[in-house]
Order: sequence, then C-alpha cells, then structure tokens
Amino acid sequence: MGGRKEEAEQITERTLRKDKRNTGAITTWALAHLFDAEGRVAEGISFLANSDGIANYEGSGLLFFDCRLSCFGALYSIDREQRGRGRSTALRLYDRNIDRVLDYSGFSQGKAWTRPQRKAPIAWTQRANDGENSKTANFFKTLLGGGKQKEEQKRVEDHSGTQIIVKETLPPSLDFEAWDPSCEDVLTWLPPTPALLTEATLLMFRLTLNGTLSTKDYRWDSLRNSWNTLLDLQKDEHGNRRSLEHFPLASLAASILLPVEDTGGDKIGNGRMAAGLKLLGDMLNLGNMSVEKDDDEKDVDLVIADIEPDFWLPAKDESRDEWKEIVNHLTSALDGIEGNPSDSDQDEKVKRALRFESWDFSSRPIMEHAICYAACRAGDTDSLSYARSISSQGVTLRQMSPEEWWRYSIILGLLGDQIASENALAMAVNVGSGQGQRG
Repeated sequence: MGGRKEEAEQITERTLRKDKRNTGAITTWALAHLFDAEGRVAEGISFLANSDGIANYEGSGLLFFDCRLSCFGALYSIDREQRGRGRSTALRLYDRNIDRVLDYSGFSQGKAWTRPQRKAPIAWTQRANDGENSKTANFFKTLLGGGKQKEEQKRVEDHSGTQIIVKETLPPSLDFEAWDPSCEDVLTWLPPTPALLTEATLLMFRLTLNGTLSTKDYRWDSLRNSWNTLLDLQKDEHGNRRSLEHFPLASLAASILLPVEDTGGDKIGNGRMAAGLKLLGDMLNLGNMSVEKDDDEKDVDLVIADIEPDFWLPAKDESRDEWKEIVNHLTSALDGIEGNPSDSDQDEKVKRALRFESWDFSSRPIMEHAICYAACRAGDTDSLSYARSISSQGVTLRQMSPEEWWRYSIILGLLGDQIASENALAMAVNVGSGQGQRG
C-alpha cells in the first residue's frame, strides 16, 4: 500500500506460512489491498470470499474485523458478476455479515437495544474441580500420556483457572428480568461500528450500480435507520447530534443517505463531494419505496438487467442537468477546486489540502464508480470524457478486472466508439465476467 507491492506480498506470504493462526486476519487485510491495486480479482476471491480463505480470518471478530474483510471479498465477487444476472455471491456475503448485525442490534429498525437479546454461544467459566486434587490429576494425566493438549490450552487451565464451554442456545426473548447479561454476552452482540456501516454502505452502493439489487431494496432502509441510530447515540449534553467529520470516509458514505449537515460531510475537503453524493442518493431515491417482505425475498431471483436495461444509459432530458451537477461536485472535490469553478475571481483553483485521500480499495465506490455512473447518466461529452480518463486508468492498472473493462465499454459506446466498446466488452468476458455467479 506504500508502493512497494512486491516486497509487501513477500512479507505477507512468509508471515502466513510462519504463523497463520495469529496473523491470518491482518495479512489478509494487506493482501486485499495488494490484489486490488493490480486487479487480481481471482486471488482476491480466493483469499476473502471462498471458504479456504475465510478460514484465515473468521476468528478475528473484534469490532467486526472479520465482517469487514468479508465485505472486501464481496467487492471482489462483484467484479466478476455480470450486471443483474443470476444469484449473487456478494449479496450472500452481505446478508451473512452485515444484515444479521443490523437485525440483532435493532439498528435496522431504528431502535438500538440497550442490552443484548440473547446469550453468547460460548463463555469462559471457572473450572469445577479446582485445587490440589485437580493439580494431581493433571500431573498423572501428563505422566500417563493423557495431557496432549496445545500449549495455549495448558496455559489457560494451569494459570487462569478457567475453561471454554458451549452455552445452551436460547431463542431471542424480550423478557430480561431473569437474565443479567455477562461480559461475553455484551461483547458477542456488539452494535455496529461506524467502520462496519461504512463498508456496508459502500458495498450496497456497488451492489446497486451493478444491478444485483434494486434501488428500492429494503436493505437501503435498514442502512438509513442504522446511520440515524448511530448519530442519535452520539448526541451531546444538549441533545445535538455529533457529526462524523473525524471519520471522513464514514461521513461521505453516510451522506448518500442523510443530510450532509448531520454527517459532517460539508466539512470534508471543500464539501462538494458530500453534496454530490447526497444529490446522487436523492436521484436514485434509495430505499424509499421498500416493498413487503414476501416481495423482498423474490427480488433475489429477479434479473435486474432485464427490468432496468437503461440504468447506465443517459437519463431523460429534464434530469440530465442534475446528473451533470453531480459530476461537477465529485470531480471538483477530487481536483481540490474551492467553491464554484466558474467564478472569475477564483485565484487558486487547486489546493492540495482540500483533496480527499483514502485507500483506493476503500474509496473506489466513491471516487470511481459514482463519478462514472453519474457521467453516463448525464450523457454530455465533457462528463463522459472525464469518466473515460478514470476508466482508462482503471484498465491500465487493473487489467484483470472484468468490471473495469465492462464499465469502460459502456463509456466508449456512449462516446460513439463502437469498435473499441466491443473490444472492451470482449476483454471483460475473457478475463472472467460472468464467472462470479450462478444462474
């Protein structure tokens, strides 16, 4: 991530071979960024979305680090999925790692539970037979060959006097009078963190642009309720919401669904990126017309590409100006242009301090996909030319990414270069487009 990709990959591979149990999660996180920088989608899916790769980090549940890594795996899966066709592996990863957290915490309904609703499946408890007799028994077990436990387990039994037990699984209940949650219960059912909601929102945004989900999907309502609940929990002593300006990426992600004054997006950079994202969310009307649960379950089987074939094509004349405004907001934020670029009294139009900077993998849904989509909807030459420059960079640096070539073909087609558009689409198929899902 610091530019020394070859050295970094050698370090991660050596670390995985040496101590996969203790370093599997952090090395997988590093490899996720390394693979993304070079467009190595197949390896990204293997390390973050397949069962053999998930085994390296599934035990790192502190602050939902395993769920966030699974979201990275879903982003790799989207790169190979053709738009809105068949069942989506990325959507299954989202439901398994994000949707369940929003549900059990109450955030999806807009009401955070003050205490967990169910017990942790495992817990640390005091050993039943503690004392001299137990030490003697352990000695004879070891002497006779019965103490073939791992060194870590021995240390737990000999020094802490505790052991791990599997607790009886109980269904959720609203009756808390006879149950006092333990530390294990609270830490097992933590509420979602800002980082988790950020990854969830950007992943949902990609799933929507890819056509896996409709813009009216109920999951958007759950995310909006979750962001509102998170901000409500951070109110100051006067009852005012605290913004997320200390976490720029979270502030921008939340701005897709909430007013920029609440999220603090107006203070990120020159404020125009958050304004553009808020306008983009309003234009898509995300989740505001969610359907009944029975229909939600059927949405998974719908072929969105057939229902919305013009989703990436230029909008109607009356809304093209608004899409053009979105492009202007987002591009000016990237360039660091302060205020309105058309003002004649603008002396310094580019300021380094105003540019939003983040890891490419984390911010690509904002800095790349949002701009290219808005440019396609605007349909004017200037916007499409800017989008072509972004996509040209993408297919150059990430040559093995099918999604990069697929988006590049759309932009070239809208610019009138049909031959190049067909070649880019063929390249997308050659590097694996359509192999990330099952019909």
